[in-house]
Amino acid sequence: MTGVHVAYRIFEPIELEVEFDIAGVTVLLGANGEGKSTILRALAGLLAAEGTPFSGLPPQRRPIAYLPQEHLLFPHLRAWENVAFAFDERTHRRERALALLARFDIQELAERFPHQLSGGERQRVAIARAFARRPQLVLFDEPTSALDKSAREAFLSTALPALRDAGIPTLAATHDPALVEVADCTVLLRDRKIVVA
Repeated sequence: MTGVHVAYRIFEPIELEVEFDIAGVTVLLGANGEGKSTILRALAGLLAAEGTPFSGLPPQRRPIAYLPQEHLLFPHLRAWENVAFAFDERTHRRERALALLARFDIQELAERFPHQLSGGERQRVAIARAFARRPQLVLFDEPTSALDKSAREAFLSTALPALRDAGIPTLAATHDPALVEVADCTVLLRDRKIVVA
């Protein structure tokens, strides 16, 4: 199981110093305000921080896929075009995008625009787009909080196993006990410190 060692010092919006390992699917637990989202945003390069990995690289150069709660898709692009947007190479874009959508069992949604998709469908398109970037690390912020029961089950049964099978270390900040049950590792943030890793 490939992993990533995180050792970060974050200054804003709250001060945090954390060290833990991300192996397989790792869940980051903690009460509201403890800094879970802050850690994700710092890893993604969206907040100033010092440490490893990726410190000093601008967000666009970090080999990270960051998926916030709002699954930000381009509203004017179809599902397959949203996925294809992330490809470096411009050849066979549609075919490769369709293959990624199929991996998440949503190939039939390829021609739909984001406003025609449910929250769970938008999330799976966003994950397929993240895959297209070939990330070394995937970050989820509360991935199941806005999903209905069937979308939540699809995320747990389709998206997470696909990430695990691809060997991509994944960190999910969550309150959802179902995510804890399927995780490979759990990290607990309490009093703005890592207490279990």
